[in-house]
Amino acid sequence: MAKMATRSDKKQHSLEGFAKPLKWAAGLLAGSLVAIALVFGGIWVFSVNTDNVFPINKVELQKHKFTNAVGVYDVLRGIEDRGFFTLEMEQVEAKLVELPWVKTVQLRKVWPDTLQVSVAEHTPMAYWNDSGIVSTEGEVFYPVETPQDSWVKLSGPDSMAKDLTELLKLYQQQLLEKEMIIDRMELSQRGAINVVLTDGLEVRLGNVHVEERIERFMQYIDSVKQQKKATLAYVDLRYQNGMAAQWVENETSVINDGGSR
Repeated sequence: MAKMATRSDKKQHSLEGFAKPLKWAAGLLAGSLVAIALVFGGIWVFSVNTDNVFPINKVELQKHKFTNAVGVYDVLRGIEDRGFFTLEMEQVEAKLVELPWVKTVQLRKVWPDTLQVSVAEHTPMAYWNDSGIVSTEGEVFYPVETPQDSWVKLSGPDSMAKDLTELLKLYQQQLLEKEMIIDRMELSQRGAINVVLTDGLEVRLGNVHVEERIERFMQYIDSVKQQKKATLAYVDLRYQNGMAAQWVENETSVINDGGSR
């Protein structure tokens, strides 16, 4: 006599039939996750070029006043691999700090396609020669476009930029005691320093004992100005103990002359 199937046996058979497709789906999901992991593992470990898969399409330039955005764009355009995962940040930083105004740069990737560029710029101290700018730290650079501002005009060889910048700071601090402001300062090929103030007065300091001559200028300039109502053209301090002064009307006086220059 055939044994009749119980309700419990039917239920067990039904669960076994349901479990098979469930196991198949779980296996498929696990396989997909492994494949994805391998792909992204390849990106990080093997530097797979994902430029066409995850390209950086947007650049945000932050904290800049003088930096030319076109220059930043040209730098990034010149880098072949601009994939989000494969872009070499150090390479980009090294190229960006070569731009004229850029002192330091910080980069940050923002998913899915943005590169944030934050720059710290050189602080301008003066115009340098014909087309350059020198920073407060004595760094000379030549921007594509020179801003129009009231900065001092500083001239000399690039190798002396740092020294001249320090001298400019020192002389300006001293001259402010007399409310005098430097408009131009020049180091000649012979090493002589000439200073022109904003009122047009030229101060000839020469190439030796310059600190002493500045002090002498500060000591006597008021009395020199009181000698005539005319405007002073220049004061020549290239004397041992005195100075020569010339007014715009071409009259010259020597004050407290020690004899030789």
